[in-house]
Amino acid sequence: MAGACCPHAFPSHPPNHGILILYVKVDVKRLKEEGKRYPWPRPRRCPRCLGDRLWGHGYEARFFEDFVWALWMKRWRCPDCHAVHTARIDQFWPRFRYRIRTILKTLRTKIRDDCWRPFSHQVQQYWWRGLQIQSSRMSNVRRPGWGEVRALLDRHLIPVTHTIQCETRRL
Repeated sequence: MAGACCPHAFPSHPPNHGILILYVKVDVKRLKEEGKRYPWPRPRRCPRCLGDRLWGHGYEARFFEDFVWALWMKRWRCPDCHAVHTARIDQFWPRFRYRIRTILKTLRTKIRDDCWRPFSHQVQQYWWRGLQIQSSRMSNVRRPGWGEVRALLDRHLIPVTHTIQCETRRL
């Protein structure tokens, strides 16, 4: 589990009835084909209270790049602390529907060639502005370079987010 981006960004446990994201290595192609029948690995313990009585709590539809239809993400509920935990594909940052590698390739192209890749310019501009925000929090740079991206990644921070809470707990 990586540390938070600042000491008070996350409580040691989510609030009661909170939702915790569980990052899981997933065969995305198989998930697309099998939908709700996909064999999600069940967590052994509740990440919040460490109870061992997690129950299936249905599915949540989430949209990701390259998929026209939403993919079903498994949810579990802990009867002891009432927390709901939702699985999330580990190839994506929270609140982003594009793969991490797609975002990083876009940043590399912008830094190296000063141009956008051949898809939504608005999305790429949003990522670039997020990198500017995160880089300025770290140091005073006029134009972020790949060094700033690496430094943010080394600190387990999402380099393209616009929020201060820029890192989540991973199991």
